[in-house]
Amino acid sequence: MKHTRLLFLISLAITLLLVTACAGLETIEAKSEAVVESSADEHMDDDDHAAEDEHGAGEGNMDHLHVEAPDEFAALANPFADDHEAIEAGEETFNTLCATCHGEEGKGDGPGAAELDPKPADLSDSMMMSDLSDGYLLWRVSKGGAMEPWNSAMPAWESGLTEEQRWQVISFIRTFSENHDAMEGAHVEDEHADDGHTEDEHTEDEHDE
Repeated sequence: MKHTRLLFLISLAITLLLVTACAGLETIEAKSEAVVESSADEHMDDDDHAAEDEHGAGEGNMDHLHVEAPDEFAALANPFADDHEAIEAGEETFNTLCATCHGEEGKGDGPGAAELDPKPADLSDSMMMSDLSDGYLLWRVSKGGAMEPWNSAMPAWESGLTEEQRWQVISFIRTFSENHDAMEGAHVEDEHADDGHTEDEHTEDEHDE
């Protein structure tokens, strides 16, 4: 009898140990899965932040990194806005000094841009240019890119060009985005005209039937 009771107690103890061990194993597995999921989430967050950072400085568009212009520039307005003579003078200056990097159409794809990091801004980007005040552009042209947050190779033109010449360049580079918008509008009108022509042909075919 005593022997049977002893065996029963030993079996019960072994069963309790197994149950405890299994429960502990499940807890460890659950914690391991939680750690793996947390690591995966952190990795995805890091990837997302990296993608955002790349987009923010992406394509090297230094003017996509906007900061507030200093007070001395912030409220300035271009005295030569829409002045055709100023635009022509600015075009000549731009083609001589700026097109090598910014490209003839201001897209940041000039022959000198290939080795630059960050790349020159796309001045034909109408959304970006509409956000930039005249004072901001004068500040950037005057002081160049050798400062935070750009750290670019863009020269500072405040000593190489007069203020009037810098305003002339700004008048000209404004035309890049304006021309881009005009071309987009013409393209849409052409598509609508083509659609109208197709509808007319379809109507004529119905009449012929």
